[in-house]
Amino acid sequence: MEVLATWLDEAADQPLGSTMTLATAGPAGPRARTVVVTGIDSAAVRFHSSAPTGKTVDLAADPRASAVFHWPGLGRQAVLTGLLAELPRAVSAEAYPTRPRQLQLVAWVYEDLLPRLSGPDYAIEPGAVEAHFAAHTAGAQEVPPSWTTLALTPTQIDFWRAGTADTPPARTRFVGSERGWRSFPVLP
Repeated sequence: MEVLATWLDEAADQPLGSTMTLATAGPAGPRARTVVVTGIDSAAVRFHSSAPTGKTVDLAADPRASAVFHWPGLGRQAVLTGLLAELPRAVSAEAYPTRPRQLQLVAWVYEDLLPRLSGPDYAIEPGAVEAHFAAHTAGAQEVPPSWTTLALTPTQIDFWRAGTADTPPARTRFVGSERGWRSFPVLP
């Protein structure tokens, strides 16, 4: 996880440097989406969502997940495979005030609109997001009840580096266990 944290720090100036594509599988089948990573520690990568959304519905059906960080400007990517879990409410309440105001307001849009959605498409009326977003712009807001923190705890991480015209790409795999992480090169 130290290598991943270092790569995230080095990608801070890259466009969308703190985003990852999260892949899950649940009742509706496999799906992927991009999420903003809000924290990393020695065990997991954290991000926020509302519940229920595709991420939390999939998590309830199958906690296995994979994620990809892709930094084309650095010629790097990291692929994580592991287990997804919802963290305690206190973690979300502590993190909410630190999130950008736009993301706080979007969380309230989800709070307003999620109970009205149904069916496989989750269609909303045109302009609904904008109207609910505008309705929450005045005044401070508490953390929405549906806002949650998710953590992906990887059991495997592949770090890939691009090659040059004269050198091959390289990939190093880290595999976690109760005894810690072991690493070894694999085919790129």
